[in-house]
Amino acid sequence: MSYKVTAFGLSDIGLVRQNNEDYWNELPDILLYVLADGMGGHRAGEIASREAVHSLIDILEKTLGSASEVLDLNEMHGIIHYAIEHANETIYRMSREDRELRGMGTTLCCLLFNHQGLVYAHVGDSRIYRFRNKKLDLLTKDDSLIRQMGESGKLKNSLTEEALYKGIITKAIGTEREVDPSVNTTEVKNHDIYLMCTDGLTDMLSLKEIETILCDLPNIKEAGQALVNRAKEKGGFDNVTVVLTEVEEIHAP
Repeated sequence: MSYKVTAFGLSDIGLVRQNNEDYWNELPDILLYVLADGMGGHRAGEIASREAVHSLIDILEKTLGSASEVLDLNEMHGIIHYAIEHANETIYRMSREDRELRGMGTTLCCLLFNHQGLVYAHVGDSRIYRFRNKKLDLLTKDDSLIRQMGESGKLKNSLTEEALYKGIITKAIGTEREVDPSVNTTEVKNHDIYLMCTDGLTDMLSLKEIETILCDLPNIKEAGQALVNRAKEKGGFDNVTVVLTEVEEIHAP
């Protein structure tokens, strides 16, 4: 199968934060799209997110090159896993070598398309959604304390508990020497839209609200801008970043 991918990304500082610790980038030549949400004091979160994204892009560009057109999904799966481990080592080493960066970390999401489908991966609580046939589905599971407690039955769903545990992630890039990312593959279909976003969006908007905006607006650029604007209208308490990719013109070669 062959197809083209169009993309739109937008990162906004929001209405409360003094700096933007979100970062996204792309490598259109190999259909790679990456997003990160950093954490750490003294602007270390900004450094963590930016360097993690650059590290991932750099290693994939060197590893894949033009070979991305002939590799199958299983091979791409292994390469993505390795590249995220490499990014983790980079951020962990930086945090150990510079006292001002000690303890920094970042979430990480990425999409890598090829002729057989899509490889998607994440670490942390930034999310990946698929919008297909006017229905939005969450493809990732948050690496978060609140999700783990909910699945184990320890969460009572009280507002106090939600406020106490909200935002605590159980896995991040750079906080430990090693990380085990969640990496998956899926087929793609014509007119699929894939959304990567930081929790500055999902803390403000429900799945239904995001779905409605994607249904109502004619293209991913307008939808992306509307998502960020709506998150800010509802408080904008955090940085807000969205990356939308749309699959078009699938046909047999």
